[in-house]
Amino acid sequence: MKLSEVPSELGIQTVRDGWFENLGLVAHQSAAMLSFLESERYLAELVANPRVSCVVAAPALAEAVPREMGVAVAASPRSAFYHLHNRLAATDFYWKSFASQVAPSARVHPRAYVAERDVRIGERCVIEPNATILERTIIDDDCIVRAGAVIGSEGFHFMPEGDALLPVAHAGGVHLHRRSEVQSCACVDKAIFGAFTEVGEDSRIDNLCQIAHNVKLGKRNRVAAGAMVAGSVETGDDVWIGPTVAISHMLRVATGATLTMGAVVTRNVAPGQRVTGHFAIEHDKFIAFMRSIR
Repeated sequence: MKLSEVPSELGIQTVRDGWFENLGLVAHQSAAMLSFLESERYLAELVANPRVSCVVAAPALAEAVPREMGVAVAASPRSAFYHLHNRLAATDFYWKSFASQVAPSARVHPRAYVAERDVRIGERCVIEPNATILERTIIDDDCIVRAGAVIGSEGFHFMPEGDALLPVAHAGGVHLHRRSEVQSCACVDKAIFGAFTEVGEDSRIDNLCQIAHNVKLGKRNRVAAGAMVAGSVETGDDVWIGPTVAISHMLRVATGATLTMGAVVTRNVAPGQRVTGHFAIEHDKFIAFMRSIR
């Protein structure tokens, strides 16, 4: 889609035309993205992201946008961006619809709900009673969705606009990779834009967990009961996320990391690192501190 094709009533004025295939935030990595820039604080990150092809910018920042990017201006870039997103979400811009497909060897309990469109369930999958599989969900072979789990739910994103809150449509999906398992009453939200919230091969999500929009869990992750993984978190392989852990949004948890029970994680976690506490720090430092105050 060209910037010049964006409806004028959204308050977006093209300065330098360009082409985009997806929408996303400056930190996202979808190909040929349209993003927005309302503060100089995010300019360096925008410039460093080769996936951004077009930008809706505040008028004062338009000249700072690199010449290879298309640029448009709006009085409120964030608001204009999300209004455009909501409009595109109601079209086939992000997703081409199809009739749901369930493999012959999959076992779907009669009391499970599977949306009639935009679901694919692979061979030998097990979908237990009262599980809910909503639109735009792809479940690879040999996955298990336990009783009461919800896959593909609408995520939590509301943008303040004056005295109101603009609900931001979730136009992406959920992808459960091979042999992954989501246990009872857990919830996996679909992505906001055209990408997927992903649960990696052989990963396990325990009861009552929340996996938010755009999260990407690596292979063999174990997410224990009551944990909350906020939006756009990415994890490496072989990560342990303990019971009731909370991970703040946009963080990276590297391969082999351990987040112990109840940790509140507010910064990136290094490969093999073990963190503990509120807010989470190196496990050994936390234990030493606790000993020092006893």
